[in-house]
Amino acid sequence: MEEDQKSPGRSGFFMDKHQKWMHQALVLAEKGRGNTSPNPMVGAVLVNDNQIVGEGYHQKFGGPHAEVWAIEQAGGLAKGSTLYVSLEPCSHIGKTPPCAQKIIDAGIKEVYISMIDPNPLVNGSGVRMLQDAGINVTTGLLESEARQINRGFINSIEKKRPWITLKMAQTADGYIADITGKSQWISSSDARDFVMQQRTIHDAIMVGMGTVFKDDPGLLPVDRGGFIPYRVILDDMLKIPPRLKLVSDECRHRTVILTASDDKNAKIKQLTGTGVNVIHVPGDSFGWIDLQKTMEKLVEFGITSIYSEGGSQVAGSLIQHDLVDEIQLIIAPKVLGEGISTFSGFMKSLDSAIQLKWDDVQMLGQDLLIRGRLA
Repeated sequence: MEEDQKSPGRSGFFMDKHQKWMHQALVLAEKGRGNTSPNPMVGAVLVNDNQIVGEGYHQKFGGPHAEVWAIEQAGGLAKGSTLYVSLEPCSHIGKTPPCAQKIIDAGIKEVYISMIDPNPLVNGSGVRMLQDAGINVTTGLLESEARQINRGFINSIEKKRPWITLKMAQTADGYIADITGKSQWISSSDARDFVMQQRTIHDAIMVGMGTVFKDDPGLLPVDRGGFIPYRVILDDMLKIPPRLKLVSDECRHRTVILTASDDKNAKIKQLTGTGVNVIHVPGDSFGWIDLQKTMEKLVEFGITSIYSEGGSQVAGSLIQHDLVDEIQLIIAPKVLGEGISTFSGFMKSLDSAIQLKWDDVQMLGQDLLIRGRLA
């Protein structure tokens, strides 16, 4: 009988053992990144007699859940085993049958869960279902790590919008481009490598039309054979020329344009006919798209995390509307004197300035990376 993590007589050995198996479940969960949204990434490990007898992860949206894969792999060895799963097993019938019942039917004796599922359809009911069947359940093991992996899913449930990471690269005196608009390259190759890695852990990369017109970016990861994040474009008036990379390259089916335009039906038909996704969002009196509605539409589309690499107008709008969960500010050891400032679109007095809270500082080659959030 395995000793419970919370029992008074626990030893470091038992604590480390439980963490080791749950860590493996979290590693497995990560393998589903990019394929499960808007559902969460989940990993599961079945242990019997201190040996892994089954493991699995949620591989794609609508497919079998992690627990199902692990139980099927274990076969008869699932009976009497201990399950480590990164998210509370579901208790309702959705695209697949409830995993909690599958666990009960397999004869599993004990379940360790990292975090409770915030989905109102679950949210503790999976735990109660297991406990009612006589299964010993422990929650909260490596919970912070589990929440980090599924921060986009959590945001989509709790805030009805994706997790938004705002990345900006600037000079030491606060400019993202010189007076001509040139910005390549303010940051170092080490910083650009970091950005490429960040693209692979978000569902989508987002830019505004200023960046699209100026740079004609591809916004693709180095490995074109792996996960390709969506490229989200904020195009209020649907001005994007069909010749640009984002709507003409081989990954154009991974492009999503948000627009408030009501009179571009022919252009919408042309774009969607080539595989580009176009989503209409209500606009204000000036024709600018409603950012909050935009984020709700993106969650409905299936995007739960965004890496914003847009220009100063996009950055300023996100900050002003309190839509930023993490800020990544890359500061290069360069001084321009004049240029395009990092944030624009609003003006505050010193007394009413938007407050930030810095959480972490590290070096990226010669550049400085400061991570933070809105205070």
